[in-house]
Amino acid sequence: MKSLINRILQDGHCLDGGVLKVDRFINHQMDPYLMKQVAVEMMNRFAEAKPTKILTVEASGIAPAVMLGYIMELPVVFAKKGKPATMSDFLMTKVQSFTKQNDYILNISREYLSPDDRVLFIDDFLAFGNAGLGIIDLCKQASAEIVGMGFIIEKKFQNGRKVLMDAGVKHIESLAIIESLEKNQIKIMNVKVRKVNVYEEASRCLLCQDAPCTKVCKHGDPARAIRAIRFDNHKPALRWVKDCSDADLERAEQACIHYNWPIRIKEMLRSIHPDDVDDSAYPALDIDFCGIHCENPFFLASSAVCTNYEMVAKAFEAGWAGVFYKTICMQEIKEVSPRFDAMHNNATHGDFYGFRNMEQLSENPVEKDFYDLHRLKTDYPTKVVIASIMGQTEEEWIALAKMAEEAGCDAVELNFSCPQMKHEGMGSDVGQNPELVRDFTACVKDNVNIPVIPKMTPNITHIAEPAEACIKAGADAISAINTIKSVTMDADAEVAGQRTISGYSGRAVRPIALRHVLELAQMPIKTELSGIGGIETWRDALEFIQLGCNNVQVCTAVMQYGYRIIDDLILGLQRYMAKRGISHLQDIVGEQLTKFLKPDHLDRDTIIYPKFDKNSALAADAAKCHATTEVIKPSFLIMTRGNPVSWGPSAWVVTSAV
Repeated sequence: MKSLINRILQDGHCLDGGVLKVDRFINHQMDPYLMKQVAVEMMNRFAEAKPTKILTVEASGIAPAVMLGYIMELPVVFAKKGKPATMSDFLMTKVQSFTKQNDYILNISREYLSPDDRVLFIDDFLAFGNAGLGIIDLCKQASAEIVGMGFIIEKKFQNGRKVLMDAGVKHIESLAIIESLEKNQIKIMNVKVRKVNVYEEASRCLLCQDAPCTKVCKHGDPARAIRAIRFDNHKPALRWVKDCSDADLERAEQACIHYNWPIRIKEMLRSIHPDDVDDSAYPALDIDFCGIHCENPFFLASSAVCTNYEMVAKAFEAGWAGVFYKTICMQEIKEVSPRFDAMHNNATHGDFYGFRNMEQLSENPVEKDFYDLHRLKTDYPTKVVIASIMGQTEEEWIALAKMAEEAGCDAVELNFSCPQMKHEGMGSDVGQNPELVRDFTACVKDNVNIPVIPKMTPNITHIAEPAEACIKAGADAISAINTIKSVTMDADAEVAGQRTISGYSGRAVRPIALRHVLELAQMPIKTELSGIGGIETWRDALEFIQLGCNNVQVCTAVMQYGYRIIDDLILGLQRYMAKRGISHLQDIVGEQLTKFLKPDHLDRDTIIYPKFDKNSALAADAAKCHATTEVIKPSFLIMTRGNPVSWGPSAWVVTSAV
């Protein structure tokens, strides 16, 4: 069981005398999710034994036994230690405790163990088999049949399995088998200990604000280092712990408040190789967009993360170059509650891969929003302030655009894409109609002198059609995409028991957003682009830039992690450019476009063959299957018909199931 083995290696501790402490997750503090996994595995291994009752020993076996009983729908009985004063008719046996080095009495009421029972015994440890022998004796007294014994952890070197088999137990299962605890090192059967995966470990971090690990670290900031790793900057992460001693990192790990088990801070950070890129050579990230100079390409997208002066000011001070402010309209907006729904992996409530929202437009009075925009431009003159607007008629579009220009905004975005508008003739319904977006774009362009940027909806088959109509009407750039119409089924997201179609965002939509951006970049009529959709790390942003975007907008990642992610967006992109020797961000805008062809233009002659690692666990598992095996020894691994490209003598093994 991989999850159990990982926990043993991470959180198990050896004591002299062959004692393995697992009190962090099994027999003092318990991990319910792990106990459920244990129970599922035990059910799979003992289902054919058809037990009628689960037996365990007070107290460490109770948690896995109860979980297994719940899953298998069987009663669970635990043998009590000592002689209960309230129990009059009971079975009793004496057991020696290896851990505590003393004898104790096990008791079970005759009422709960009978000759009709087929008993499955579950416990945390199998060491010398003493507890198992006690259970065997109790079952013999009751004339009950033992159909199996299951243990979370077995210490093979203490021979408990042989003792129980000699006593007549035919079916014994252990989920993790410890071969040795010599020199207080845990050696698990058939497990090759691997070094920590820094990205896997960093992804577990809660990314605490005012992190306890940093507070106790005297010479560095491990929380900032972990955050750098989490956002794809593992080598630069070392700059925040370069002066830390092992003792610093050990204190930091002890202070970790992760709800399952502490982040392996020391092991993670000590496994990173020094950075091979000189940070003194990092280039600036400034770039022009619609003739507006931007200090970097990172903007807040029009959304819940930028609905007032205070929020945007905080983002500007953190390092964001600009904002597409929350969309302003003339209509009175009243939002529903709840209006957000995060999509989590494995039903957990930590990291999420997708995010659905029923958010509409700004609820603020129009005058308040434009006053805030004016303050922002006055207080942060080097930042780019763009008003996002949505009208229902030409008169409304013109009035809002003029107010944006009078407030000092650098540009105006025309929201043709909101997927959940209450009012007709607004949002994505407009964005799907090339004639409407053309007319609204034209009327705005005719009445203001600042750049006009229509925002496209992805809820359309051909996004280029309305975009081209906007460009013909004078649009200065196109931003894309807004959220994707979607349905989620979580009851927690119901509004007074009702549901609706609404917008989907987050990292799950990035490939879809990139597809739309590519189609916009390939339009015959060229224009500047602002990319939106699932951007979380600098690599995500780079993909949009390489497809032709001069800037990128971020929303969901800010909602999840805060404005602080700008640090790693800037750091990663600067380091990437420095490593490639690129001085100007503009030089990589659109550089990947030439690689994209239509399917009928792709090379159909190149064949890439798989290379099998016969020592891998997958290969070992395959070897256990009944299969016919044909060994083929090609002269190359990658080839074009008639033209070898990459030579390699490795044999391929092809298996087919019988």
